[in-house]
Amino acid sequence: MNISGNTKLIGLLGDPISHSLSPFMHNLSFNKVKKDYVYLCLPTGKKDLEKVLDTLKIIGARGANITYPNKIEILKYLDEASEEVQIIGSCNTISIDENKKIKGYNTDGRGFVQSLKNNSIEIKGKTFGIMGLGGAGSAIATCLGLEGLKRLYVKEIDFDKAKTVKKRLEEKIKGLEIILTKDQQDFAKNLDKMSLVINATPIGMGRSKDDSPMDPEYLRGFPLIIYDVIYSPLETTLLRKAKSYGLKVFNGIDMMINQGAISFNIWTGQEMDTKLVKERIVKLLK
Repeated sequence: MNISGNTKLIGLLGDPISHSLSPFMHNLSFNKVKKDYVYLCLPTGKKDLEKVLDTLKIIGARGANITYPNKIEILKYLDEASEEVQIIGSCNTISIDENKKIKGYNTDGRGFVQSLKNNSIEIKGKTFGIMGLGGAGSAIATCLGLEGLKRLYVKEIDFDKAKTVKKRLEEKIKGLEIILTKDQQDFAKNLDKMSLVINATPIGMGRSKDDSPMDPEYLRGFPLIIYDVIYSPLETTLLRKAKSYGLKVFNGIDMMINQGAISFNIWTGQEMDTKLVKERIVKLLK
């Protein structure tokens, strides 16, 4: 990578962010398409967000990814918001135009949907299940609804939050029915109605890497596809058990790369070589 006098900055605004693979993914991709951009982690908490955004405008930065704890805080600084952002109520990508105007996007759900399409998994008219309705889960639920999903069963420990998301999505997305379940037993009782089950919780990574968001035994005997949005480790306990039952499984690597590719296109107008990025990231994580 060569830094010139004209190099444009793209940042990652959040805290903590030192673990992020985004700089690796985007700098590899900028180099591939010979774009004079650089992607840097810029540790930013809520109290510093406005100052950092003002600085990015002044220095001519082209945009940023937004992560914890700023995905909701960023909304007050947007000049324009995409449809997904308006429905979800959170933003993970911004662009900054030549007039210093900030537009917000949410690429998480679109990245997930793209990974399903890439694997010929049907969405329209189908019934899915999701565990976790936080930032990633609500973004996924929104984009599935916009793609014509008929019904979504939800397992979420924060029932009040789940009710709020259910109300918002059912009001905004015509034809989507969201059914909240009380616990894993209640969720499991409806597995026969689902074609795909999503883990959108952090259970299965970090300190909980040996845990599962539900007892995998419940999955045995159902013709399900299991999708875990976690990508490190590449195979969670949930996926390992599901695979041993003969179920088709996917980890979160494609979603992560796809959402990054959407952001990349927003900033550069060019396509990311997702095959190259996946090869390099999988090698890095192994």
